[in-house]
Amino acid sequence: MTESKVKIIDLICIGIYLLFGGVIYFFYEFSLLPQKNINTLLLILTFGGPLSLFWMYYQRFREKSITLIWFGIGLLQWYILNELKRNSDFDSVVGSYANYDKTLIGLVILLTLFRIISLIFTKQEFMVAAWFSPKDNRKLNTLDTVLTIVGFLSLIGLSEI
Repeated sequence: MTESKVKIIDLICIGIYLLFGGVIYFFYEFSLLPQKNINTLLLILTFGGPLSLFWMYYQRFREKSITLIWFGIGLLQWYILNELKRNSDFDSVVGSYANYDKTLIGLVILLTLFRIISLIFTKQEFMVAAWFSPKDNRKLNTLDTVLTIVGFLSLIGLSEI
């Protein structure tokens, strides 16, 4: 395992995620965009953000400090979005645009569980089975594929919990 240090890429990813959330708040607070556009941006952040982290950034979650930082951000996101569910500005046809409040926390928990399961059963780190994901120096195994599918479906289903 590599050193448990925060790297530049971590600061960039965390910064982009927080900046994107701050921009959404700024646009909403000062009514700079129509509410429909703000809702779309919120959906991109709360669903697309964790999905992107799952596919492209999963290797960094092997570091305890990175996992803890993202878990903290996930708790903050959950709290804020849970409050937004009561705001009628964010209502949608099927509930609220803030429905993906648990997606980031779920991502952190899933990646941690997948890593443990993979280490126990294959003695290898979990690797996401997507052609555009970063790869370790090994071939994908069946467990990687199964866990990737379970992870993807779980991230989609977290809004229903």
